[in-house]
Amino acid sequence: ILPMNVTADGDNLIICSFFSPGLQVWNPDEGVIENYKAPQVAAPIDAVRVQGELYVNDIGLGGVIRLSDNALILPGLYSGMAANGETFWVADYFNGDIVQVDIDGGSPIITIFEFDLKGPEGLALDLDGNLLVVEEGASRLSRIDDLSSGEVVTVVEGLKLFKGSLPDFPPYWFFDGVTVGPSGDIYITGGGENAIYKIKQNKVR
Repeated sequence: ILPMNVTADGDNLIICSFFSPGLQVWNPDEGVIENYKAPQVAAPIDAVRVQGELYVNDIGLGGVIRLSDNALILPGLYSGMAANGETFWVADYFNGDIVQVDIDGGSPIITIFEFDLKGPEGLALDLDGNLLVVEEGASRLSRIDDLSSGEVVTVVEGLKLFKGSLPDFPPYWFFDGVTVGPSGDIYITGGGENAIYKIKQNKVR
């Protein structure tokens, strides 16, 4: 499939394709080990695995679904996702909010944290468990140390992210993401100039 978004899944990678459309779990040694096509997915943007289950933000299916039974657990239009194995977070691109989904015995507990984020796309957790957010509308990377406080800290500004859309496409169809390496270094895609930004861990605070 034509990759749009990639998420680490243990030794594997979860690959989402809005364009193909499809979702695959890929192993470096074995290749594709899980493969999902329509009608299981329609237009997946991002996906994470929590407690063994794949959760997919699929704008074609109307929100975040649990892939094992295609149950819609969070209706709406969302962009990036991040997870820690027990909980996942998803960005509300249009309202600028962060939605937290706790999986308690298979039943989702949903909490909405209202922010004024500007077009949040990629999400990731840093090594301290803080939430990193790519704000495409503000060309910056931000950090949220405590979701309940409402405080947002700017990590870096002036990023050249991809801007613009096409008819019938979501504004985040070209997705600018973020991830954190084992050293704590942060990596951000800069779609506006076909670049990867690296922020050294000792430059973050």
